[in-house]
Amino acid sequence: MTDRIVVVGHGAVTCLGRDMAATWEGLIAGRSGIGRHASLPADSYLVDLAGMVKDFGPGSSTEDPAVSRLGARSIHMAMASSREAWADAGLDRLAGRFDPDRVAVAIGSAFGGMDLYEAEQIKSSKRKSLSASPYLVPGLLINQMAGQVAQHLGVFGPSVAPANACASGGHAIAMGGMFLRSGEADFAVCGGAESAFTPMIVNGFATMKALVGRRPEDRSAADPGQASRPFSVDRAGFVMAEGAGMVVLARESTARELGLPVQAILAGWALNSDGYHMAMPDGSKIAKCLATALERSGARPERVDYYNAHGTSTPVNDRVETRAVKDVFGDHAHKLAISSIKGALGHGLGAASAIEAAVCVRALREQVIPPTINHRPDPELDLDYVPDHARPSDLETVMSASFGFGGTNNALILTRGDR
Repeated sequence: MTDRIVVVGHGAVTCLGRDMAATWEGLIAGRSGIGRHASLPADSYLVDLAGMVKDFGPGSSTEDPAVSRLGARSIHMAMASSREAWADAGLDRLAGRFDPDRVAVAIGSAFGGMDLYEAEQIKSSKRKSLSASPYLVPGLLINQMAGQVAQHLGVFGPSVAPANACASGGHAIAMGGMFLRSGEADFAVCGGAESAFTPMIVNGFATMKALVGRRPEDRSAADPGQASRPFSVDRAGFVMAEGAGMVVLARESTARELGLPVQAILAGWALNSDGYHMAMPDGSKIAKCLATALERSGARPERVDYYNAHGTSTPVNDRVETRAVKDVFGDHAHKLAISSIKGALGHGLGAASAIEAAVCVRALREQVIPPTINHRPDPELDLDYVPDHARPSDLETVMSASFGFGGTNNALILTRGDR
């Protein structure tokens, strides 16, 4: 019998809270973590709406001294969520009972330490010097997140850092599964982290019309928490956010041997490419990715209870994704519960799909579906988007899907682990 891949720990840092418990509580309560931020002033930024993590990272009261010299917020977020997932799995108490050379780390990001780069540019300009911090280059590297996590958890297996735009975290989880399935590792810490609030990145997204803009008639003008509204008739772009999400994967035999509770089963995954456009999605290739994940997991479409959507709140994505779901699930699409937590969290870019995967693990454990908040029905989008209120449900099988610029797609299939 094939050794299944299971989830034994999960963690998250989001604009709803600095850990998974706070994030989950906010999601289920239907709260938004999005607000207007003075750190995004109008003389430098085209938008000030964002999902930011309060009192966190370099210089904050919660700064992690292990990475204090590396000023990239994404590294701090990766460390915090990895430590939480590791402790959630109970592996922090089991040193000596597993082989650290057989623990892989896979942590993805779209932009890495661009916030650190921006800060160093400003410092260099002010002191009129060409010198830079000796920690600039290490802090910029996307793989430094995986490297720091491996260093501070004391694990020495394969370490990789997929940079697949907004699908990075999901790709990292799939790669962790690959390491376990191939026999190269017994555990994998995997996910994504992102903090990319620099003028050029924010303004770049804004000028390509991807973000909700500054419009006095928009409902976000009165209530910033309503800015992100996936699948809604008045959706007008996504809201940038920061954060991190991690899961700890294990070979089931290893988890059972160590007495680790199985939180969920990673039953299958699929990765593919649109090969179509630098930013626009190709619905046919997205549908192919979803169908392939189902086939590899052995799950029939009608057996999926919940679809955790990419659901960015852009006019194009939500329409294309809805069409892909209909193509793959057929008649079951109208019975399928679908939600996007980006309404509450905004779009965490390279971290988003990892946060969503961690939330799916928690949904399976708690048997509750988090809602799509701020929803106003769109006649063109006629599926069940679990609007505004969390829904208790008998969840056995869930799918989480993510898509990124450059046409990079992934889908993960997770099933209930306590049966």
